[in-house]
Amino acid sequence: MVLMILLIKAVPDQEKVVYRDLNEMECIKKLYHIFGNHDFFLILEAESMNSLNKLLNKILEISSVDAVKTLLVGPTDRFGMNDCEIKKPACIAV
Repeated sequence: MVLMILLIKAVPDQEKVVYRDLNEMECIKKLYHIFGNHDFFLILEAESMNSLNKLLNKILEISSVDAVKTLLVGPTDRFGMNDCEIKKPACIAV
C-alpha cells in the first residue's frame, strides 16, 4: 500500500468544479477543503506507485487545477516507530 498527500490549488472561483471532479475519483482516501495557499488537502491510497502515478496524472489533467504539491508518505517502522493513530482531545476555544 502506498500513500501520498496532495495539496491542490484550484483556479480562482473553480473550487466547486475541482471538488466535484476529485470527489468522483477512486483511491482518494480523504478529501478536505482548506483555507490558505491551497484549496484542497487529499490523502491518496493505492496498491503501487504505478497506480498512484496514474491517479496523480488524472488529477493534473483537471483543467481547473492550478497547482499541485505532492508528499509521498513512507512507513515509520524504519525509525523504530509503529504506525498508530494519535488520540488527543480536540482543542477547545476559550
